[in-house]
Amino acid sequence: MLRITSELPYLDQAGHVYVPLAGPARSCLKLNRHASRIWREALRRPVDLDTLPEPDRDFLLGLTRNGVLRTTPAPATASGPTSGPASAPVLAPASPSEGV
Repeated sequence: MLRITSELPYLDQAGHVYVPLAGPARSCLKLNRHASRIWREALRRPVDLDTLPEPDRDFLLGLTRNGVLRTTPAPATASGPTSGPASAPVLAPASPSEGV
């Protein structure tokens, strides 16, 4: 499993993802709806590239080779009991500008 992050800022609006400097001659790359969905899912949670359809895997790997995306190993999840007290995550309140 890999954690995928974007190396560039991007805009997710109106069903499409736009990535500046990622297209030919460092132009803005506009992803179609399918590619935008793959992008969102890959950045949202760890991805097992071996389980993706070949075109989707090749799309993500191509963006990684071009320096648009970065992959790192996803943290292992603990399947057994943990030592020490468990703590719940602390959530920060959402700002009014989030999701815009």
